[in-house]
Parts: sequence; structure tokens; C-alpha cells
Amino acid sequence: MRQSVSWSEAALVAAICWAVSVLGYAASAALDEPRLSVAPLIGAGLVQWFWARHRSWPAGVTAGIVGATVLFALVDSLRPELGRYVADALATGAATTVSVAVLTLVGRVREHRHAAAR
Repeated sequence: MRQSVSWSEAALVAAICWAVSVLGYAASAALDEPRLSVAPLIGAGLVQWFWARHRSWPAGVTAGIVGATVLFALVDSLRPELGRYVADALATGAATTVSVAVLTLVGRVREHRHAAAR
């Protein structure tokens, strides 16, 4: 791992993901283009951020699995109530927030364990 994720950095990344999600789905709704999804763009950005700064593979894999699970669970449960655009924006924002939190938490726990073992 290059460096652990600070909670302030995690909050900043989650906020950026929320902004991209809301703006992206608002643009999709304005264009009435339901096939445009912002989730892959946000996912690619998170992968690039992870690759450049925080390569803790156990934390990254765990964050990816948890984030994808949250995304698909929320999309399925929110779409009937809120409609496609609002549900997708909320699900994508929530999934990225959870994913970043898991990456931060697992990375910090692993770093703490390695430091204690020394």
C-alpha cells in the first residue's frame, strides 16, 4: 500500500462522486437519455484514484465488492419508488460513499495490524 486513506480524503472523494452522480443523472434526465449511466465513469475515477495512491489489494477488492453490491441492491429497491434517474443517482452516490468508506476502513485496519506486528 502506498499510503492509507485519511478520513478527510475519503470524505472529499465521496463528495466529488456525489456531485458527479447528481450532475450526470440530471443531464441524462434533461436529455431524456435513460441509457446514459454515470456509474462507470465514477467507477473508473475511483479505480484510477485507488491505483495512483492507495494500492491495498484486500481493501480495494473488498471495497469493490461491497460497492457493487450496494449499487445493485439500491437500484433494484429504489427504482419502483423514485424512478430511474433519481434512483440511479442516489444508488450510485450511496454505493461510492460506502465503497470509499470500506476502502478507508479496511486499509487503516490492515495498516494498524502491520504496525502492531512490527
